Amino acid sequence: MIRSGEILAACLVVAWLALGSAFAAQEGEWSRAQILLFDTPHLENVTTPLTLSYDFRQRGGGAGFEDKVDLIVTEILPDGRRNLEFRFLSGERKRVFQPISGFSGNPLVMLFLQWDVDQMKEATGGSARYFRNRIRYAFYDRAELEEVEIELAGKALAATRVTIRPFAGDPLRDRFPDYEQKYYEFVMAPEVPGGIYRIKAVTPAAEGADPRREETVTFSGEGT
Repeated sequence: MIRSGEILAACLVVAWLALGSAFAAQEGEWSRAQILLFDTPHLENVTTPLTLSYDFRQRGGGAGFEDKVDLIVTEILPDGRRNLEFRFLSGERKRVFQPISGFSGNPLVMLFLQWDVDQMKEATGGSARYFRNRIRYAFYDRAELEEVEIELAGKALAATRVTIRPFAGDPLRDRFPDYEQKYYEFVMAPEVPGGIYRIKAVTPAAEGADPRREETVTFSGEGT
């Protein structure tokens, strides 16, 4: 019997890779960005059940706030995959994501992007499918990758920063002008538990002004 968590995992992967997979079938391969974010076993360095914690910070978009996101590895399966649960924000901002069974990557990227798409849809009345498709296109053929160094617990670690600008040059940008210069950054580091150090989404304001809106999710530690 297929469990609901497995269905959710499959739906998340399909939602964020389907368009790129169609391109890959034509070109013969996925992009490096797609592989790094969606087809890498980020959780292989988590060898016991534990909780990966992330600080969530929003600036702009009202008063701004700080909160937490937890990815809970509940079980290590015999084949090396993991069963996962989530705590995504709290109180009235809490977003419920169902548990996932049998996963090897870190689905935080997909959870964050789904949350972000829903925020744009709510703010503009636009189509979630439209926003999601623009992001998926960008992962395939417009991602910028840069090798960088991060510091965690006083230690320098190698990382790769993936940057996308999904709405730059978009034919429909006049309908959503606030998002034309919006960009996303994903800092992936194999030595960080769970493989993800930081995810950031920035909607710039006028030149020289603070961002109109910025959300950042940063790895903060692990525990039981």
